[in-house]
Amino acid sequence: MPPMARGRSLRLALALWMLPLSLFVFLSSLWVTHSNIAALADSAYDRSLAGAVRAIEENISTTNGGLGVQLPYTLLATLQAASTSVIYVRVSTDDKLVQIGDIGLPPPPAIGSDRPHFYTITYLGKELRGAALRVPLAQPLYGADAPQSLIVEVAETTESRALFLRRVSDVAFVRDLSISLIGLGLLVVGIGVSLRPLTRLKEMFDGRAPHDLSPIPTASIPTEARPLIDSFNTLLQRHADQYAAQRRFLDDASHQLRTPISVLQLQVDYALSTPSPEAQREAIAAMGPVIARATQMTRQMLTLARAENLSATHVQNWKQIDLTALLPEVLRLHLAPARAATVALDLDLPDGPVMIAGDDTLIFEGLSNLLDNAIRHSPAGGTVAVSLCSGALAEITIRDHGRGAPPQILAHLGEAFLTIRSDRSSAGTGLGLSLAQTVARAHGGDLVAENPADGGFQITMRLARMDS
Repeated sequence: MPPMARGRSLRLALALWMLPLSLFVFLSSLWVTHSNIAALADSAYDRSLAGAVRAIEENISTTNGGLGVQLPYTLLATLQAASTSVIYVRVSTDDKLVQIGDIGLPPPPAIGSDRPHFYTITYLGKELRGAALRVPLAQPLYGADAPQSLIVEVAETTESRALFLRRVSDVAFVRDLSISLIGLGLLVVGIGVSLRPLTRLKEMFDGRAPHDLSPIPTASIPTEARPLIDSFNTLLQRHADQYAAQRRFLDDASHQLRTPISVLQLQVDYALSTPSPEAQREAIAAMGPVIARATQMTRQMLTLARAENLSATHVQNWKQIDLTALLPEVLRLHLAPARAATVALDLDLPDGPVMIAGDDTLIFEGLSNLLDNAIRHSPAGGTVAVSLCSGALAEITIRDHGRGAPPQILAHLGEAFLTIRSDRSSAGTGLGLSLAQTVARAHGGDLVAENPADGGFQITMRLARMDS
C-alpha cells in the first residue's frame, strides 16, 4: 500500500504532540530546580561570609589612635573546614594606607555601612565570592585630620559551591528524568486504554451483517467520538430509509409488471398455437397496447429511480433552464395523442423568460407524465390548459375537465402505483404523479393537486427560481 493511502496513527500523533511537551516540562523543571538550588546555596554560603565579616567587625580596636584587629581564627578555621574553599581576609582604611591581611585582593565595588555587600571577583586566576562591610570610626587613626572608615573583606573560592550545586543538580536531573519517563509510560498506557473503545467499535463493524443498517450504540463511546458516531448513525438511517423505499418500490414494480408480462405470455402462446394467420395477426396486434404500457411503466420507473437518487455532485452541475422554451417542446410531443383523443391543448406563457436551475431531462419527463395523464382523463372535445406563472416559485399548472379525483385519493398524491381516478376504466399506476412529485421536490418545489369548483382536475408543479 502506498504511504499516502495509509491513515495517520492516532497514537503516533498523540506521541508526537506529547514528546516536545514532556521535553519542555523536563527542561523547565530542571532549570527551575537548578536556579532555586543555586540561589539557596549562594544564600547559605553568603550567610557564612556575612557572619565572618561581623565577627571581624566586633574584634576591631582603635585604642590610642592605632588599628588593631583580632581575627576570629576559630570561626575562619571552621568555615574553611566546612568546605574545600580557600578563605581570604583583609581589613583596610579608605585610603588603603593601612591594610591588614591579604593585601593583594582586588578592591571591592562600592559598599555601604549598614550591612555586608556581596560581590564576585577574580583573584590569582580563580573566581572568588566575597562579602565587604564599611565600618565608620569614631576617631582618626594615626593623627589623621578626620575620622576614617574601615573596610572589612572576607572572600572564598567558589569550588565548594560549584561542587555542591553540581551534586544536587545531578540528583535533580535523575529525579526529573525518572518522573518524565514514568509519566510518558503512564501516558502511553492511558492512550492505549482510552483508544480501546475505538478498537471495540472496529470489531463491531467487522462483525456486522452486510445488510445491517441499525444505529451504532453510543453508550460506551467516548464523548469526543460521540458526535462522529451520531453523524454516522444519521447516515445509516438515511441509507436504511432509502433501502426500505427502494425495496418497497421494487416489490410494487415487480407486482405491477407481472400482469402485462403474463398477458404477453398468454398471447404469444395463443399466437403460436393457433393455425389461423388471421388469428395470429389479431393476437400480435393485441400485444401492442400491453407492450406500450409496460414500456411506459419501465421508463417511468427508471426516471423515478434516477430522480430519487440525485447526488450532490449532480445538483451542483445543474444548468439554467428557460421554462418558456421547455413547455412548448413538452406540448409538441403530445400533439399527436391529443389529436387522437380529440383534446385541444392550450398554452399560456408570460412575456419574459422564467429561469430555473435543474435537470431539463427530468423536468421534461415529469411534465410529460402530467400532461399525458391530463389528456387521457379529458373527455372527447375537451381542452387541457397549461399555464406558467412566475412568482416566488415558478408554477406550471395543468388543468383538464375530466371527472376529478376523490378527496381521499388527493391526500395520498404522489405515491407510486396509486390510482387517482374513480373510474376504473381509466385507472393508472400513479407512477407519473410520483415521478412528477419527486422531480419537483428535487428542484426545491412540490406538487399540488385540487379539484376546482367548476369541475375538472388541476395539478401544479412548483419549482425554485434561480433568483429566489
